[in-house]
Amino acid sequence: MTDFATYLGTVIGIIGLAIAFWQHRQRKQLEHVIRANNWFNYARSNNATGNTQLALTLYKEKHTDNLSPEVIEQLAKADAFGQEVYKESVRQLHFSEPSFTKKDIERWKGEGKINDKSAPLFLQLSTHTKEKNV
Repeated sequence: MTDFATYLGTVIGIIGLAIAFWQHRQRKQLEHVIRANNWFNYARSNNATGNTQLALTLYKEKHTDNLSPEVIEQLAKADAFGQEVYKESVRQLHFSEPSFTKKDIERWKGEGKINDKSAPLFLQLSTHTKEKNV
């Protein structure tokens, strides 16, 4: 009976290790997907905000003699809402990246993920050494 218990315990232990390994792989894949989605959302929010600001500037340039306060107000609101989404996307990147230091930000600038205008917002959230919160 002792041999049976030993074998059963060994099998259960091996099954437990296999499940733990599988869960670890699933978690790593999920982290990768979340990080990729956060970068994608950052790029989309950056583009949307930039286009809204461009539309406001173009409207002011093209219609200097006949500006509509309602149009300017709506474009300004769209820009403000876009800025909030943009800032939130940077905050989500802060949570999903394993490291968010000044060195990382410089690397992202070099890779073209962010530009010089975006860097100050990233730097506000940067840390000297950011431990992964898991």
